[in-house]
Amino acid sequence: MESTRNPLIIGAGPAGLTAALELVKRGVTPRIYEASGGVGGLARTPVDGGWRVDPGGHRFFTRSEEISDLWRSLLPADQWIAVPRRSAMLVKGHFVRYPLVGRDLLTQMGLRSGMRGLSSLYWSRLRHGTPIVHRSASFREWGTYEFGRYWYNTFFDSYVSKTWLTDPGNITSDWANQRIKPIGWRQRAEQDREASDVFRYPRFGPGQLWDAAAAALAEAAVLPVLNSPVVRVAVDGKNWAVELQGGQTVSADAVFSSMPLRLLVEALDPGPPKHIRAVAAALKHRGLVTVGVALQQRYNIPFNWVYTPGPEFRVGRIQNYRRWSNELSPGDWDGTHLGFEYFLRPDDELLSASDECFSEIVEKDLRALGIGNATIERVMVVRSPYAYPVYDSVRERGVARIRDYLRLNHPSLHPMGRNGMHHYDNQDHAMLSALRSVDRYLGRNVDPWGVNADRGHHESGILLG
Repeated sequence: MESTRNPLIIGAGPAGLTAALELVKRGVTPRIYEASGGVGGLARTPVDGGWRVDPGGHRFFTRSEEISDLWRSLLPADQWIAVPRRSAMLVKGHFVRYPLVGRDLLTQMGLRSGMRGLSSLYWSRLRHGTPIVHRSASFREWGTYEFGRYWYNTFFDSYVSKTWLTDPGNITSDWANQRIKPIGWRQRAEQDREASDVFRYPRFGPGQLWDAAAAALAEAAVLPVLNSPVVRVAVDGKNWAVELQGGQTVSADAVFSSMPLRLLVEALDPGPPKHIRAVAAALKHRGLVTVGVALQQRYNIPFNWVYTPGPEFRVGRIQNYRRWSNELSPGDWDGTHLGFEYFLRPDDELLSASDECFSEIVEKDLRALGIGNATIERVMVVRSPYAYPVYDSVRERGVARIRDYLRLNHPSLHPMGRNGMHHYDNQDHAMLSALRSVDRYLGRNVDPWGVNADRGHHESGILLG
């Protein structure tokens, strides 16, 4: 019965590949069309010789046994490593642990600074009374309550401006409760948190997992068609005709889409009503350029991530790849391997700037980091124009309107994943939205949009055995 089905998947990132694996498991053979030249989306791992770059940094944790089991099925146990998370914010020459720890805040930047921060936090809590949890609050309002104005300004205001490319007063706070931990005050709690803040990671980077997923699909004769951007998604009754760049058209009985939601609405034919097109056009993304830099000298940077809120840095965040996995560098390499993350708008000309241009920018940031005399051995530039959805004041209402319109008018069109739903999901949430979309396609009464709707902090979960 299922062999008569004819679904098509747009995108070969975590959501698209997960949907394909689930369809195959349930007796349906999909086709996958991917705009780029590889699989994995932002979770790919570009390779140049023995060098590997993880764009964005991907920690593997989940609260879902279903996702944990899928990860285990794709990579054997010896291909996973356990990595303790150690992150810091570099502020005024001090590496301050992140998530923030009360003891560090009170002492590390000087007692006077610590007392000023503590009094600011106390005043903020006294002034507001109850916690700010409602979705209409801006990130600045939420952060000022959660950390006090002094510590919020020190660590978050300029950093969020740099990485979200807008004023924090224009960003909603509904992602912050999930992503940003409160200050740890009790020493025992700090120790417990550090001990539990361990994640799994594929030895050769996140792309190793998605290459394994593509290999599993190939065994079922499902081969993603690469370099095939979708330019039109037309519907005639119950049938879909998806046009690829270059003119080829492929038919389907259903479409699973992880392409950016705004672009999907633009590609629909016949076009949606004017108000739906308008709210889709207002959805914004942040692009990401990750510059992998190999330095001949060995520097002791004991962190996975270093956040750089200060104006002396152009970079938003720096990864230390040797803290993630030694396999991201050649086996005989004894230097330093860093990843510099630059956040840009998708239409920013810098996104398509030459590798030489980014090398010059990195050199300035290396000087700000205090290692400007380092010898650069290798530079890799990885561009991701639609890396993160922006949580501005129009996002929630706009996405809800688009969702409701598609549900009513195109029930066989299934948006999924971070970009497909314009929702700041982790990998496991993108995968769950794909699994629930397949369930819905096969007749189960589930809501893929309900994935990752809780407001609690979720950067922890089941560890792979």
